[in-house]
Amino acid sequence: MREAVKLVEGGMSLRNAAELKNIKCTTLHRYVRKKKATRDGAEIRMTPNYAVQKIFSSELEDSLEQYLATYSKMCYSLDTLETRRLGNEMAKYHNLKIPKAWEERQMAGIGCWLYGFRKRHPEIRLRKPEACSLSRATSFNIHNVQKFFDHLFDILHRYPNFGEGTRVFSLDETGISTVQKPKKMTACCIVSAAGSALPPSMVFPRKNFKTHMLTRAPSSILGLAQPTEWIANVIRHFIKVTSSTKENPTLIIMDNHESHLAREVLNIAKENEVILRTIPPHTSHKLQARDVSVFGPFQNFYNAAVDSWVVRHPGQTLTIYNVAELVGQAFDKSKTPSNIKSGFKKTGIFPFDRDIFTEDEFLTS
Repeated sequence: MREAVKLVEGGMSLRNAAELKNIKCTTLHRYVRKKKATRDGAEIRMTPNYAVQKIFSSELEDSLEQYLATYSKMCYSLDTLETRRLGNEMAKYHNLKIPKAWEERQMAGIGCWLYGFRKRHPEIRLRKPEACSLSRATSFNIHNVQKFFDHLFDILHRYPNFGEGTRVFSLDETGISTVQKPKKMTACCIVSAAGSALPPSMVFPRKNFKTHMLTRAPSSILGLAQPTEWIANVIRHFIKVTSSTKENPTLIIMDNHESHLAREVLNIAKENEVILRTIPPHTSHKLQARDVSVFGPFQNFYNAAVDSWVVRHPGQTLTIYNVAELVGQAFDKSKTPSNIKSGFKKTGIFPFDRDIFTEDEFLTS
């Protein structure tokens, strides 16, 4: 830019100087006018606003870039709006001074900040995540599945202790309803490729969790309330139970829900060497071990437990405070080692088998 301005001052036309230096003519014109307005030929700043109007330090911007790269590897590339929300959240987390517009919109600015951030990190690619309305057939294809297995192979190769299956886990969740006036709760379950199961977590549709929500439920069940970042608490519980550390890492394979990839979740996992690997969107019917072999029996046992409860309590209404007890009963019956191992084997995750699916399965899914 400085050289282009000097060329114009030396008599070259704006258009020719702009073309020679590959600069927009209007931009060059603006800097030429700024230069002429200075006194005694004083130097002016020739760098664009985005290069100097930074909210984050270089270290924090690099950290944000790593988050975006992690999302991309987990089949959940962020779009511009989600990136701006993430930027605003990160600024608040680090108590940084932000523009008033960020506060009002609850997202970072698209002008100087996002444009500048992308200019400073040109390798970043922001995309719109795949719409949930797309059919499963668009996601369960050879390209997506082989890409998943490529990443999984790299992880298994880097961490030899995953070879026995005791440190390889599948995290999945399912909706649970009462019979009358259905209210959705979430049961989150984690099982290992070795055939063991961690105690389930129950997420209730309440603002705060109360212990009586787990009446007569197994004492090992974790109870949580919905408005909180409950998946982060599930990961903390997982770390506590499995003693995951940098010396004894673990691998969790899970769906690529937005909540699973919250910044807090990624931070907790990184600090405790929990390797997170998500499956491609809309492929859980083939790649999620619990979907394949455990949730079917679990749902059958849960329905049977509900029927039994209704018979034993005539005239009473099944509420959310009874559900944890029934979930515990159904979970105990469905978490057999053979069921769990079968799920991992059918997905090709453990034992590792990238050729587990035939061409016909890709065509008919």
